[in-house]
Amino acid sequence: MTLILSQADYLKLLYQPEIIQQNESDDEFDIIRKYHFGEGYWRHIQLRDSISLDISNYQQPKSFILKCHERKHPLEFLFFLLVDSQFQNLEFKTGEYFLSGSGMASECAVFEPSARVVEVAIHIHPNVFHSFAENTSGKLPKELQHLIRRWDQPTYERYGTQTPAMLLAVQQILQCPYQGFTKQIYLEGKVWELVAMVVEQEVQINQGYFQINKLKPSDIDRIYHVREILLKHLDNPPSLIKLARQVGLNDCTMKQGFKQVFGTTVFGYLHHCRMQLAYKLLIERNMNVTEVARTVGYASLPSFSNAFRKKFGISPKSCQR
Repeated sequence: MTLILSQADYLKLLYQPEIIQQNESDDEFDIIRKYHFGEGYWRHIQLRDSISLDISNYQQPKSFILKCHERKHPLEFLFFLLVDSQFQNLEFKTGEYFLSGSGMASECAVFEPSARVVEVAIHIHPNVFHSFAENTSGKLPKELQHLIRRWDQPTYERYGTQTPAMLLAVQQILQCPYQGFTKQIYLEGKVWELVAMVVEQEVQINQGYFQINKLKPSDIDRIYHVREILLKHLDNPPSLIKLARQVGLNDCTMKQGFKQVFGTTVFGYLHHCRMQLAYKLLIERNMNVTEVARTVGYASLPSFSNAFRKKFGISPKSCQR
């Protein structure tokens, strides 16, 4: 039997006073609560009056329906990640993002049983977004005007696929190393970094430079198969021609389709995944730098060190200190 909750009941449960002590932080702007609709937690970070972060890490065992009333909705940038059962590491699962402009929102949400999901939601008041995006005349660019609507108008909504750069920024939010005022500065910087990447895609879409869903569904399935092959062979991936043959696409369609689906080239995505795996292995300290370099496909230690430094701004050895 499916549970049906009103928005008031949902929020009442969500905002119950039971607080989980996830760390030693005493930051009043960062509150972590138990997720009452499954296993996990819900975290609210108020960066300032008009900007907030909500981070959910949960597993939904049962389905329920949330009935919402009409309400004022800020701009929302929502990033979804699935915890990879093979790697147990968030960055190896490409996720979707959801963009919602400001305006009036009213809908029923259906929550289905799911594997463990991590969601990072950014909420920004339209006045703040307007002040950042307006031109010298105080107006929004034409390509962004649809993102801010009157409170009595329905919101603009769109789904998209996260690029590796977006995934990295989300991961950095989840692993923020700072506390107090420094944490606020760091997290707000990452918030605007993510907003900038989504907004840039929105501008390109409205200018006709960024095409969405032009690929056939069968081709999109093959592109995702390319990604699976890359993840299984990070140390020694097939050539582009062999990859295309393995998934049944020609070389040109595969390269163009991969960039459309994942926002980067095949080798750009491979490099991102290699560096993320290298970082994970280094901080676990079960391998030395040379062993990690070989594991992610680098025969040359200097080449690996240079690539790692360019990616993260630090040397591989500094991860193990």
